[in-house]
Amino acid sequence: MSNRQVLILAQCCLLLGLAPDPSAQAPAAQLVPVRTVATAATTADFGAGHGVAAALDEVPRQESAVAQLSHAARLRKEIDGKSGSEREEARARVVEAYRAVRVLWPEDAEACAEGAFRAGELLRAAKQTAQAAIEFEIAREKGSAEGFGSRARLELAHLLRRGDQRERALAEFEALAMLNKAPQNRRDEAGLWAGRVQHDLGLRAQACRTWQRLAQQAEDPIDRIQAWDWLVQDLVDARDLEGAAGMLERAREALAAQAAEETKQGERVRNALQRMRSIDQLQRAIEARAAEREVATKSTPREAN
Repeated sequence: MSNRQVLILAQCCLLLGLAPDPSAQAPAAQLVPVRTVATAATTADFGAGHGVAAALDEVPRQESAVAQLSHAARLRKEIDGKSGSEREEARARVVEAYRAVRVLWPEDAEACAEGAFRAGELLRAAKQTAQAAIEFEIAREKGSAEGFGSRARLELAHLLRRGDQRERALAEFEALAMLNKAPQNRRDEAGLWAGRVQHDLGLRAQACRTWQRLAQQAEDPIDRIQAWDWLVQDLVDARDLEGAAGMLERAREALAAQAAEETKQGERVRNALQRMRSIDQLQRAIEARAAEREVATKSTPREAN
């Protein structure tokens, strides 16, 4: 079977969700023209019409999916030091090399997911958000919950959030937070940002419940500190400065044991507690209230003696 026939077979199988006959694959180290096939289902917020990518360069077939990823990684290093159109052309070649993994090795789902994820990272860096979203969606569907599937879901959620598609972002964050097989730190990060998006959508009570749970249960103390930080900020925004001060003190007490450790972890916790944004926000709010009261006092007429 010719290389062109192998490619056509691989593409048809990919579209139909079937794995091609491994015996029909092209020999290693041969060049095959790769027409990248992307999913036709894209995120509605980035528009339609981005489902099929055009053919770019010929990509050499390696001896395995892992080797194919390594080949793309080597090409990725060539981007460094380039600028302007040369950089963009080099980036496009690397994206095609990563996309080629799912055309040449469709039976290796996790490798396909990694290839799509890496392509998505490059496209996101180039601000090609529509194409990046497609790649992250492919990686989410093909990858495992333990690996690139959950990583891609998290990146897709952040991409949607930055694109002001909050409802879709929230759905992705919440789905990942409840994905039992995903790494706990990834689930906690998704939960934190689910709360952030809930709050931005006006779901204040729901957001605070999410953060209160993570302030107590998140695996990494830095994530617990972030949850406390947003809880304090919520009270500052509500002008409940006494409540905010009390919440800040609760956070310090809850992390006191970890902060006292003379370890790298202890240093991380101490630094994170000191860098809480809510500290400065609370201080500014207290100063603003004091200034308001001073103005109000001066503007009140004194009683005649």
